[in-house]
Amino acid sequence: MKSLLLAACAFLSVFIFTGCQTSGTTDRFCEADVNKDGKLTSDEASDYIVIGVFESLDANKDGKLSLSECAVETDAVGVKDFHKRDLNKDGTVTRQEAIAYSRKKGIVAKVFPQADKNHDAALSREEVTSFYGSKEGPL
Repeated sequence: MKSLLLAACAFLSVFIFTGCQTSGTTDRFCEADVNKDGKLTSDEASDYIVIGVFESLDANKDGKLSLSECAVETDAVGVKDFHKRDLNKDGTVTRQEAIAYSRKKGIVAKVFPQADKNHDAALSREEVTSFYGSKEGPL
């Protein structure tokens, strides 16, 4: 349970910023808000996080992750998680496989309902800020 709380805080901390463009600094909430409606769907939030992690791990920039790029070769749990994401079982995880897995099983799917206070299947900036504050303390 504690790990879920930490993951929830990490997830929401990605999106705690004000204004869509402030003095040349891009707001990650607005970047994740693909349809620009001022709210984040579970898929938008999940995709944004997965793409960022995927791109940081894809050392050779071939659009696929190997076990060695994920640095889990000697971690049994990490290897098992890697294989869960490898949907076509070809020994690599593509960006699309990572996105598909995360949309169904990722941390956003677990935390999102807790943050969505009005149950409209989308998070406003206020809901993100409020949920983050309730778990981490005031900003």
